[in-house]
Amino acid sequence: MRPRRGVKSSPVDVAKQFVTKKIDMPGFEVENIPPTGRGVITQKPFQNGDFLLHYHGQLLTWEEGDRLEERNSTGFRFFIKFKGKRCWKEAEA
Repeated sequence: MRPRRGVKSSPVDVAKQFVTKKIDMPGFEVENIPPTGRGVITQKPFQNGDFLLHYHGQLLTWEEGDRLEERNSTGFRFFIKFKGKRCWKEAEA
């Protein structure tokens, strides 16, 4: 699905394209960021509201994420706000 020239696809349509094809959108690079480890760096500017990446993993409540982090800090979790609630996103390898 290609938009007409000069018409931008919605972030939802863009997300569906990349998630369905199981590929990442161009414009990102994984780099080592001392002292924390690997991180995703953008290689081009994006607009507010653009689809960026599909992050695979389990959505955890804040309490579940805290318990896991206390037991085993992997560094592969990040914090998000989902439906107005603070949550953790647990990465999958």
